[in-house]
Formats: sequence, structure tokens, C-alpha cells
Amino acid sequence: MWYVIWTATGREETCKKQIENVCSPASYLRAVIPRRKVSQKKNGIRRYVETKLFPSYVLVETSDVESLAMELKNIEGFVQVLNHEGSYMPLDEKESLMISKLIGDGETVEASIGYVEGDRIIITDGPLEGMESQIRYIDRHKRIAYIEMQLFDRMTEVKVPLEIVEKL
Repeated sequence: MWYVIWTATGREETCKKQIENVCSPASYLRAVIPRRKVSQKKNGIRRYVETKLFPSYVLVETSDVESLAMELKNIEGFVQVLNHEGSYMPLDEKESLMISKLIGDGETVEASIGYVEGDRIIITDGPLEGMESQIRYIDRHKRIAYIEMQLFDRMTEVKVPLEIVEKL
């Protein structure tokens, strides 16, 4: 199951490295900092940079959250497994599937490719394929789709890369 580790903004990478170095491999399967590739244009040159999908959060896949939580106490800085009234809360199945679909086996949400037909968005390739109904808004200039997803027990707007190649 996936659990959410909360840390200070800007310390996500340090937190992930410490989890990998301090925690035993038996207490977790993998730790990820979900990212997205964002297109930026500066001085007429378009380039792609990676930004964090969920600042302040590291996702950890584990089957033994109690052991992981105990080992996290050995990590310096503020690190905490998200919980509700003292009980650790894993991402539910729908949230886990959504994140797995977006990041795949890696950590980065790659750009989806699609086109606009009238007022419909059709995604032909990428992680957003089949998720057109969750797209709330497209910023074609910034090449970003705003999707709405249930995450951390609330509806969250997430920006993911989207290339619209044609408008019919």
C-alpha cells in the first residue's frame, strides 16, 4: 500500500535519500517524489523542466507501515506519516491507481498527447489516455492540463503536461 510522508517543502529529496539510507529494505518497497515535466519558454527557447507534483510529500510503498514509522524517527528534520486520529492512512485503491497510472514505474508524469474536437478533448497517447473526463481545464499556451482527483481525503487539482497537437 502507498502511504504519504509529509516533510518540509524543499526537503523532499533529502527525505527520500534518508529513507533509502536509514530505513531497512524490509520496511518499504520504494519511495517516490512524483514529478511532472513542464514546458517553459524563456527568451524564445522552449525547454522542459521537472517540478514536484505534490510539494512537501514523499510517497512510500510499504506493507508494514508501523515498522516504517518507527524507522522514520531516526531521520533528521520533520518527517511524518500522514495519519488520522493516530491511525496511519494509506492511499485508497482509487488514489493508488491514479498515481500509478500517472507516474508508471518511474517518478515523472510524462506529457500526454491529444487533440481537441469541438468541445471534447481526445487523448491519443500518455498517462491521461482514458482519463479525459477528469480534465477540468487546458492551458494550451503552458501545455498543461488541470485534472481533478481525490487525494489525501479531498479533491485536489493537479497540473500535468499535455500537448494538444491539433484543434478540429
